[in-house]
Amino acid sequence: MNDPSLCLEEEGFKSFDFVLGADEVGRGCVAGPAYVGVCRLDSLPSSFPEGVKDSKLLTPKRRAKLRGAIEEWVSDWAVGSCSNEEIDKMGITLSLGLALERALLSMKEISGRGLLILDGNFDYLSYARVSLHLPQRPDVEVKCVIKGDMKSALCASASILAKLDRDELMENLSKLDEYKGYKWKKNKGYPTPEHIEAIKKMGLSPLHRKTWKLKGLENSVSPSALPLS
Repeated sequence: MNDPSLCLEEEGFKSFDFVLGADEVGRGCVAGPAYVGVCRLDSLPSSFPEGVKDSKLLTPKRRAKLRGAIEEWVSDWAVGSCSNEEIDKMGITLSLGLALERALLSMKEISGRGLLILDGNFDYLSYARVSLHLPQRPDVEVKCVIKGDMKSALCASASILAKLDRDELMENLSKLDEYKGYKWKKNKGYPTPEHIEAIKKMGLSPLHRKTWKLKGLENSVSPSALPLS
């Protein structure tokens, strides 16, 4: 399996003033928010932190150790989120676009035009910007890259930061009495057999995505809600 590189970033700097990489975490969960991380480079570096790769391929300890190196390496970074209520209301695609827009707007303003390397096969940022009349800033051209978190160091870095933040949230929520039975510290809100059994016994919590359909339950996740990449 190939590790990410700076090839896409290098190509981007030939035509753009800055380059960003973005990736989502929590698309396929049945509980909790979805997060989108984004990292930006204002100039092309000669290297990136050793060990950076798709967050799903790293242990929790390794991800945590990489945080400081990533934050120091990139010019700026942010993580945006969309709630389970927003996902139920708008669907996962628009919600991910909203989360990414929130992340971008929380970053330091930058002039010029940038390239956004977006993990996946669909440009949910532009879709949300048009559908929800969101601010068109920063000015970016979106390049969708399937398995971008395995090809782009920026996308991989964004996936690590987003996963660290979301996992921390789900672990903290799992400590609360009303959510302990769902074992979110372990499953992070994904539809594991243990999680599904807990829903059967306890019902859906206020943090579950109630419009999705799960096999064997009246309230379950539709196939379209599952990860695309």
